Amino acid sequence: MARRTGQSKAIGEQLRAAVATVVKATALAIDAGLRAAPSQGGTPVATGHARANWVPSVTQPYSGETSGEGAHAAGLAEVLAYQLSDGAIYISNSAGYVPRLNRGSSKQAPALFIEAVIDRVLAEMQQRYGSSSLSLERFQSAVGGAGAENMASAYSPFGDDD
Repeated sequence: MARRTGQSKAIGEQLRAAVATVVKATALAIDAGLRAAPSQGGTPVATGHARANWVPSVTQPYSGETSGEGAHAAGLAEVLAYQLSDGAIYISNSAGYVPRLNRGSSKQAPALFIEAVIDRVLAEMQQRYGSSSLSLERFQSAVGGAGAENMASAYSPFGDDD
């Protein structure tokens, strides 16, 4: 019986590590996609402020507006150190005009460019890890419904929608 418990524990640890790897890879790819050049489907750029304000974080969304790369670098470090027990990963943007950009106010990017980045990354992750290993339902079961919602938090960037 003790051997079975030890094996179960080891399998559970391997599963948690594998899921955390997929979650990290997905978050990092979404972050990179959102910060990519507009010609590659990323955030439109006039001053670079909106693009610079994509900040990944763990446990709770980053809520401040940033003007440098410090918050982003710190967020990347949090994501790289992520374990499932840490909770959710967020990718947020506090620049108030990001919702307008996502509705298509810039000629540099089509409307719903954020959703397009997320959809593209999810398709890439399904190819990379196998379609059966990255379904949203399985992801929700593995990390909880909130985890799946928070991975897609870029669908609803922070900021005033006015």
